[in-house]
Amino acid sequence: MTRSHHLPTVLVLLLALTLSACGFQLRGQANLPPEMARTQIQGLSEYSDLGRDLRRLLEGSGVQVVPSAEQATAILDIITNQAGRRVLSVQAGGKVQEYELIQRLVFSVRTTDGRLLLEPQELELAREYLYDRFDPLASGSQEGEIRAEMRRDITQLLMLRLQALGSDG
Repeated sequence: MTRSHHLPTVLVLLLALTLSACGFQLRGQANLPPEMARTQIQGLSEYSDLGRDLRRLLEGSGVQVVPSAEQATAILDIITNQAGRRVLSVQAGGKVQEYELIQRLVFSVRTTDGRLLLEPQELELAREYLYDRFDPLASGSQEGEIRAEMRRDITQLLMLRLQALGSDG
């Protein structure tokens, strides 16, 4: 009876050991370079949606996000953060039928003494959606949801680039 009682615990421990042996990490936890232990984010408002998402992911990976370069060991410089929309197709009569949303982010990482850890990197995402001219509120809501998804995706891509930097050393 005691043996079967411990079986689930043993199985969970074996699963955890197997996953850690193959390099598995929970999403949001990145192995970042030690130089990024205390990082300042420049070029992005900490109150913006992207700023909050990025801060949460960095802190989830053990990075202390600091407000000033004097407190930092590294600076994550957001060089460009652009969101745009363009018309993809129109119906007869010139009414918009389909839009493309674009999110572009250019960033680099350097130490506070100026040593470049990561050359400027460009990330760009594009998503398309159909515009319903008979229900513009729903189309606006759909656009907002797609933009939020793109923002989450681009921060995940940024973290993957930083994680690759951490595994280089």
